[in-house]
Amino acid sequence: MNPSKLVGVRELIVKYDIFFIDLWGVIHNGKKIFENAIEVLKNIKNHGKVIVLISNAPRPSATVKSFLLKMGFDFNLIDELVTSGDVTRNYLEENKIKKFYHLGPDKDRDIFNQNNQLSKSIQNCDEIICTGLNNAEEEIEIYDRLLKENIKYKKKMICANPDEVVSRGTKLEYCAGKIAQIYSNLGGEVLFFGKPFISIYSFSLDKIRNKFPKFEFSTRHKILAVGDNLKTDIKGANNFNIDSMLILNGIYKDYDYNNNFDFTNLCKSNNVENVYSNFYQKDLKW
Repeated sequence: MNPSKLVGVRELIVKYDIFFIDLWGVIHNGKKIFENAIEVLKNIKNHGKVIVLISNAPRPSATVKSFLLKMGFDFNLIDELVTSGDVTRNYLEENKIKKFYHLGPDKDRDIFNQNNQLSKSIQNCDEIICTGLNNAEEEIEIYDRLLKENIKYKKKMICANPDEVVSRGTKLEYCAGKIAQIYSNLGGEVLFFGKPFISIYSFSLDKIRNKFPKFEFSTRHKILAVGDNLKTDIKGANNFNIDSMLILNGIYKDYDYNNNFDFTNLCKSNNVENVYSNFYQKDLKW
């Protein structure tokens, strides 16, 4: 069944108290902030509702905040920012005695703290922490070869970003989720942090629970998740039993939106099963 097409979020402002909104593909594209999305945030806040930006960025929220500030984002428009990097960092804190191999770019090393031990090889680590490709221009086959060479060591991989791709400007780039998919297909064990897994939603609710005692946080039908990814944003909302809205101008921007939008066909063409969205828009608009 097709989700309902929305003219604007204003149609839903009475129905929901809490908005879990994705960043990449919804608020910005890695290059610029979407002005229509900013208008939505302003109006949601003007109605006294709660906004949590939830991102599968494999870095602490403080780092993502700095990135957004450089693009001119106004943090007075939201109540919290939560990243999959935050949830992963919690895991790292709880497992200080383990030695980790970091599979990802040096810029993501702020996910670790001074208490974490890092290994220079997969063979000598306890677990692999995957945050993404070392370079967005790299061929994914490099990681396929690396993992095939090291699968024999049977190390668990921790994936700090379940997204397989992200829309940066006009291009799609591979993320940590793609590497984790390769590892899983080889028979490797993978533990994911971030959407679509419920730990990031529970983590987000805990962050705002004490700030807004007037809201009934156990009533999940008052929460709406907004995102551009069926496999993470929408599937995650389904897993957490909250309503969702799909934005089509992110990773699905090349899909034929104007003529007879078919949600089932979109799912099939992206190898997604058992996912349902309540609403959709091309862009996030008020």
